[in-house]
Amino acid sequence: MNDLTNPQEEALTAAAGDADTVAERCRAAGGLLRVTLGELRAEVGYRRLGKYVLEELAERLTEEGLGWFPAWRLSPRENGEPRKEHDLWVFLRDGGLRCQVIDAVQAPDGSDVPMVLNGLLTGRPQNLSPERKLGLIREILGL
Repeated sequence: MNDLTNPQEEALTAAAGDADTVAERCRAAGGLLRVTLGELRAEVGYRRLGKYVLEELAERLTEEGLGWFPAWRLSPRENGEPRKEHDLWVFLRDGGLRCQVIDAVQAPDGSDVPMVLNGLLTGRPQNLSPERKLGLIREILGL
């Protein structure tokens, strides 16, 4: 599922594999973890995915202090055919820069987008427009 590209990521993935829940695995991996809908579904004890399961998964992640992207994967209105092999990134909702960036991309109306983008891109070319900065972040997040 994860493409291991460096020893640090391998160590985080190994530590995350020792944890029991997705929340524990996410914390062990440094606050960002790729999982499948099937893994999440199994954790809550369901055999099939459906709109009520997606809603419960979203509630569970929120209760655990986690966010996710792409957001539509756990939206019953937008994901009419969820599949167990669909990937979902979960992240710690700790108010840190990663959380701020994801929130700015997914819900720009509720974020100070210029402040977040400028904080993320400190030390990088300043001649990028806000739209281009946002586009780069969307590319990074696979949105």
